[in-house]
Amino acid sequence: MTKARPLFALLAALVLTACASFWLSGGLPLLRIAPAALGERTVEQRLTIVWANKQRTLETVLDIHADSLTVIGMAFGARLFSFDYNGKRTVETQPLPANLSAARIMNDVLLAYAPLDTLRDALPRGWTVHEKQGVRQVFLDETLNISILYSEGSPWQGRIVLDNHALRYQVTFDSREATSDES
Repeated sequence: MTKARPLFALLAALVLTACASFWLSGGLPLLRIAPAALGERTVEQRLTIVWANKQRTLETVLDIHADSLTVIGMAFGARLFSFDYNGKRTVETQPLPANLSAARIMNDVLLAYAPLDTLRDALPRGWTVHEKQGVRQVFLDETLNISILYSEGSPWQGRIVLDNHALRYQVTFDSREATSDES
């Protein structure tokens, strides 16, 4: 009986870890979309994240190239954090503030900005996406998990509000695309 106890404890830990990672992502695995699908651009963003009666605002710059997307967090002109995404994985080059996940932020960016057909192709089995009249909705087996509201015009020059119903948080992206005459 004592030999079974450590094995049971290990098995329980593995199950809890698997459940934690499933719920951490709300059941949606990290998307794999090539940065090229978003188009090469540099975008200044203010992200306002609201969860569990807390709010955090981040000033970021997205630098998107064909094979990489870099997110840089800024405050008063100084770099606070950064991470890179290559279409397969997200790597923190400077750590994010506590309670924030680079992979989660990257997934939200891809959900909000990827072209509809590209997103549709990247979603795993059981997940679907529909879009009409400025609203994108992401479903798991007919249950609405994520709603995304777009303001009129280019998403890179305005506001997008992403509601993750499964994880009970909201991200507002206020974006302004940098143009070549601003340098």
